[in-house]
Amino acid sequence: MKKWMNYVVIVGLTAGTASAAWWPFGDDQKEDQAPPPVPEMQKMKRDGMGERQRPQMSPEQMEKMKAHREELMKLGEAARNEADPVKKEALVADIRTKVTEMVDKMQAEHEKRLERAEKELSTLREKLAEGEKNKAAQIEEHVQRIVAGKPPRGDGKRPEGDFKREHRQDVPPPEAE
Repeated sequence: MKKWMNYVVIVGLTAGTASAAWWPFGDDQKEDQAPPPVPEMQKMKRDGMGERQRPQMSPEQMEKMKAHREELMKLGEAARNEADPVKKEALVADIRTKVTEMVDKMQAEHEKRLERAEKELSTLREKLAEGEKNKAAQIEEHVQRIVAGKPPRGDGKRPEGDFKREHRQDVPPPEAE
């Protein structure tokens, strides 16, 4: 029981110490200090796994969206408070046109994303077909490298030579001396 209580105290003190660096405990000097940054979703993407996260919006885009939302909410409030049915119908029609524009923009963005995904899918299928076609040659290359005492490619290390330079057209190969 003593060990268990010691562990609880140690964990509590560690957590308190870690958060005390940015947590304001009534100290006026720490009010302007922000909490540590949280990693962005873009940085947390996994290679080849799952769906990519939506790109982060720029501050200008966020301000534009916020202004658009506030405008719609004001129109909605005006429509709720309007007693004249003709004016109320005009406000509702205005809201409907703005929402229609917003939905059309979202739909167009979804279509663009779908086109990009289809293009990427076709590229991946081509790579898969190329890999299947060269499977025997790749296996033989790996076997020969292992027999020669060299590490097989695909182990996370760069191959000998400058692979990128050899396969790019705009960069000339280094001259032999």
